[in-house]
Amino acid sequence: MRNKVRAANAAAWLLGGATLAISGSAAAAACPSGATTVYLNGSTAAPPLIAAVANVLGASVNIIYQRPGSCQGPDHLLNKTPGLESAAWMQPGTGAAGTTCTLPTLPAPTNAAGAVVDIGVSDVYASTCHATFDPNLPDVGSGTKDFLGPIQAMTLAVPTSSTATSISAEAAYMVFGYAADTPAHTIAPWSVPGDIFTRYYDSGTLEMTATAIGLVGSKWKNATCNPNTSTCPQTETGAGGMATALTNAAMKGTADTNAAIGNLGDQNLVTGVRPLAFQATSQECAYYPDSTSTALDKINVRQGRYAIWGPLHMIVNVDQNGQPVGQNNNTAAVQTVINAFAATSLEPVALSGDAGTDGGVTSLTEDQVGALVDAISAPTVRIIPQCAMQVQRTTEIGPETSYAPPAACSCRFENATGVPVTGHTCTACTHANESTTCTGATPKCRFGYCEAK
Repeated sequence: MRNKVRAANAAAWLLGGATLAISGSAAAAACPSGATTVYLNGSTAAPPLIAAVANVLGASVNIIYQRPGSCQGPDHLLNKTPGLESAAWMQPGTGAAGTTCTLPTLPAPTNAAGAVVDIGVSDVYASTCHATFDPNLPDVGSGTKDFLGPIQAMTLAVPTSSTATSISAEAAYMVFGYAADTPAHTIAPWSVPGDIFTRYYDSGTLEMTATAIGLVGSKWKNATCNPNTSTCPQTETGAGGMATALTNAAMKGTADTNAAIGNLGDQNLVTGVRPLAFQATSQECAYYPDSTSTALDKINVRQGRYAIWGPLHMIVNVDQNGQPVGQNNNTAAVQTVINAFAATSLEPVALSGDAGTDGGVTSLTEDQVGALVDAISAPTVRIIPQCAMQVQRTTEIGPETSYAPPAACSCRFENATGVPVTGHTCTACTHANESTTCTGATPKCRFGYCEAK
């Protein structure tokens, strides 16, 4: 099944999420290669974050990205199969689209354009993909490691004009498990089978939500229909297609507007689509990811009230010391990229102007981490740096525990979103005036603001 899916995605991946930009002529230029080029493969939701990392790293590393899906990226890495999908060179300044480029032809027996994958990128744990999408997917460990990046929230979404405001895990189980196939299996207002949309079940957006509602991805109505190879009216190939399906349903009439529902990453909530508040199984109330349906503060994710969230996963081969190892004579570049993705959960280089290097592996300065926080927290991206989180979890939709990041960035995050959290005072500072400006409960100057740690 994996080979069929991979071949289909190689031809059809432009249909979902961000669209690749083709510069100049119709024929794409060759992808760069060499010791500073790193090949990533996986999630369709990750390009905005990858673009932000590429902007911060600049010309020091060339990031080549293939995006067949969250459960496909770990497959390539863990099963050591080449990525044969279309590729984008994530050049600084080109945004989430990147620039289409042509991969080299791999040697026999492959004899096709492709890449040996250095980093498998997924919205969910590899164990989640193993449990529902690919039972042959190996475990992470014994020569591989999962590095955790910034936080993404997934939503159950409806047209903006829908009368629906919230949904419980139990109701979502019925809606997506049966798609209103009988009156007994119908939850109002989602009563029209043709207005209930899903993703193919290799989607990390679907799989994370599936865990939250207690319905494995393979059991979602229509989710095992592969739109790349079959006609699947209710199954979308990517976030872009899902958003379009919801907005198109809203234009058909009031009944369809209220009946339309789908599944989108928070960063994919475009104009005309909004999230439902979600009530997890153990909760008495439903919560939005943010303080309201239109806010951008992600406070209910950051403080552990909204349930459907998790880190981006970067699965990579490692040496006996647990350090990332490249697969294309590019280990230093691979370690640099991993460091950048994990930077918002680490202590940055002490002084903003310092240039931290270790055997060619670049550690981001505080200024660079701040720039990364700004880029991924912006209203057009809406990803949460780990340094802005107050809770953490170590399994898919698992128990939450309190979290104090090594270097907090709550104020930098909230100011990057454009609307600081009501009642949260943020005091501007510099390292030079930290001792006099940052006092009491916020004694440290971090990323330009006084923070607790």
